[in-house]
Amino acid sequence: MRLLFSKCRVTGIIVFLCLTGCRAVPTPSNPNSNPIVTQTQKAPFTLSIVPTRSTSDSRVITIASQKLHEFYVVLTNISNEPQSVWETWNSWGSQTISFEFKFGNNPPILVARGPEGFTMNFPSTFLIPPGEHKVYPIRLDKWWDVRSIPKSTEMLVSLKAVYQVPNTPEAAEYHVWTGRVESGNYQFTLRQW
Repeated sequence: MRLLFSKCRVTGIIVFLCLTGCRAVPTPSNPNSNPIVTQTQKAPFTLSIVPTRSTSDSRVITIASQKLHEFYVVLTNISNEPQSVWETWNSWGSQTISFEFKFGNNPPILVARGPEGFTMNFPSTFLIPPGEHKVYPIRLDKWWDVRSIPKSTEMLVSLKAVYQVPNTPEAAEYHVWTGRVESGNYQFTLRQW
């Protein structure tokens, strides 16, 4: 008898949990809308740009085919957990950084690395501890699609860096964060030669 009471009690608890765990979801007023609301997750990174040169008069970045001058994009882990990011030498990481150039009131111009053929390619990551950085040296050379940038020896530009990682099976396997982070807008002098 005691065993029968225990089975009834267990069955009753299961039925109760099923009934209380189920609830009606209201039908959306727009049949094309999605009733599932996704929670926006805060990015674990901030992004900044360090120019080639910085003086009291100007902060400079360059586009050049020869005598390249680097500037830097700094990805900072602001979370409490280590974060894995793709290394840029492989196809998963080669196009994770891009830029939005804005000249005056004109629409922004997107500048990204062009597609590459990889003779050796496999996913590899760089681990950024909490509070630490990954520094990307940038040379706007032949590997970057800068054809839309107006040609001038020197001009003022508003520049924003974008770090974007698509959701892929490899990103899930290697525990690489996916999403998009943007820097603020930086005012630089752009020199080209």
